Amino acid sequence: MAKKQLQIKILPNGEIQMKTLGIKGKKCLNYIEMMKMLADAKIEKQELTSEYYEEEENYYNQDDENQLYDY
Repeated sequence: MAKKQLQIKILPNGEIQMKTLGIKGKKCLNYIEMMKMLADAKIEKQELTSEYYEEEENYYNQDDENQLYDY
């Protein structure tokens, strides 16, 4: 499993640049949306990387389900 990263750069003019790494498929948009809300910012420009078009990685862990239903 690839390491998931969110690179954030704040420029002197106050502009915030964000880039996701290791997050495949449309899930990357969730990270950007979260940072947009945290920074109280609006998206001026959005560029999708090749990872956006790759198949999302979904993992299932039996222990997670047990915790969810409190078995």
